[in-house]
Amino acid sequence: MVFKKITFWAQVNAETGFFKLSQEKPSKYKSGTSFYKGRGLIQLTGNLNKDKTAYDDPGPYEDYGKYLADNGYLEKGKEGIFITNPDLISKDLHYAIDSAGWEWSIEKKALSYIRDYGDKEKNAYAKWKRDTFPKGVGKSLNDIALAYEETIEEEKYFWFQSKILNGYPLTHKDKPDPHGWDKRKEGLRKLKAWFKYDKAVCRGEKELKLDTGNRAPWINIAWEEYNKYKGLIEKQSPLKEKISIYFKESNSKLNYNDPWCAAFVTWCFKQTEYLNIIPEGCTYAFAYTELNSPKAKLRGVKGWLQGEISEPFIGAVIVFNYSHVAFIVGENNDGSKYVYLGGNQGDKRQNHQKICLGSVSKKDSSIYAIMKPKKYIISDDEKKLPKYDVNIENSGNSSR
Repeated sequence: MVFKKITFWAQVNAETGFFKLSQEKPSKYKSGTSFYKGRGLIQLTGNLNKDKTAYDDPGPYEDYGKYLADNGYLEKGKEGIFITNPDLISKDLHYAIDSAGWEWSIEKKALSYIRDYGDKEKNAYAKWKRDTFPKGVGKSLNDIALAYEETIEEEKYFWFQSKILNGYPLTHKDKPDPHGWDKRKEGLRKLKAWFKYDKAVCRGEKELKLDTGNRAPWINIAWEEYNKYKGLIEKQSPLKEKISIYFKESNSKLNYNDPWCAAFVTWCFKQTEYLNIIPEGCTYAFAYTELNSPKAKLRGVKGWLQGEISEPFIGAVIVFNYSHVAFIVGENNDGSKYVYLGGNQGDKRQNHQKICLGSVSKKDSSIYAIMKPKKYIISDDEKKLPKYDVNIENSGNSSR
């Protein structure tokens, strides 16, 4: 679905000269001097007249008006407004955008190329198109974009979509290129970069890694999980299945019946560029060994070899001496407590462990360490801890 938007804006970019024009300029082309010249975001253009000298047949201008009236978007009897005043498409922002959406999803479609054209050579051209663009023939511009995500031939189908938009005569094969082809490709490349398009994410094969700006990237991942599973206890689906995935990242076969706080922390790190800093086999509060604690050696808990002691910041790892670990996300309203986000938190007596917020006095002796990855540089903004009311954030269920 993301790629539909990206290709739409790539085509709009090309048709409007990077959003500078809402109608075609006078030019050497027939359409540039025609009454029904190109207008709107993707250049709604009339049909050629009988003499093929100009685009003076309203065609799509008339069809668009009828569509609006038939679907209740325009008062009956007014469907001809674009025939008498085609400049509405370029001068009224609503129609400039809406007409583009209509062309994109409804009006502009590739032929299916399955009929008999009554000519051997023409039938051969039609077969070439069917064989070359099997996932695009008979589709709207919008649906052609889906072929990008279903195949590895992105550029081929973008080329096909561009040809359908600009006009693809039956006797054309792979030449000539669509009008402004280089600009269209460049626009698509830039939009894919700006939107951070990843086909594997769109297919659900991996999770999106966010650009978090000046924030530790793993903390946004943790917040996503909190919002996704908020209120669910560890025995409920789909959280219980996700906990198994958390453990899998830690190379463990444990499940929701086992303590999973560090598995949650590990998984959040592994969705970012810090994926390799977590020691293999880590399933508990792994920061102990890094601190060279005799207690840790007695417990046999593996250490965080790439971690170091840190000042508090948004995303810092807070380790408790009762084998619990979470992320600091802020402080309470009076600033006396750290607010932390983690998994395997909640009311143990009722076995209601979940992903939620907790709070602890900044002077509490249970705080064993506050840590960060060694190579991570804390920004000044991250040191400013935001205020949270734990009870409100957890919908009345405090984690402490």
